[in-house]
Amino acid sequence: MPDMTLLAAYQAYVESLDAIDGEAERLDAIINLGRRHHAQAFPDAWKTDANQMHGCMSKVWIVHQRQDGRHTFHGHSDSLIVNGLVAVMTESFSGLTRAELAALTLDHVRRFRLGALTAQRQVGMMAMLKHFQRLAKAPLSSA
Repeated sequence: MPDMTLLAAYQAYVESLDAIDGEAERLDAIINLGRRHHAQAFPDAWKTDANQMHGCMSKVWIVHQRQDGRHTFHGHSDSLIVNGLVAVMTESFSGLTRAELAALTLDHVRRFRLGALTAQRQVGMMAMLKHFQRLAKAPLSSA
């Protein structure tokens, strides 16, 4: 299990989403996060086929960086709600080591309590976690 101090952003998202009454209100919070995240810089140069997560209905790009054994993820989507989910995932799970990322389970995604999402979006969040774990395992030359 990763050190919870390294999962401060994750814990903050879990707590803030948990504090919101109602699934529709949680979705509104994700959409608003998507709007804010959309306004942040994500260079067009990063929107490549190599960075795209295939299998998603919306376009999703994930950029992985590794420094001093820690992994950082940046992401973007062409859909506001998916962009909000990408923000939650990239901010929650950046800064971890390969071993810490490998220790994460689908229960970590479920703790966001986003049951109002379509099944496809829930599966997409779980796929994003698996994608992060695969990127962290990749040899340095392909990261």
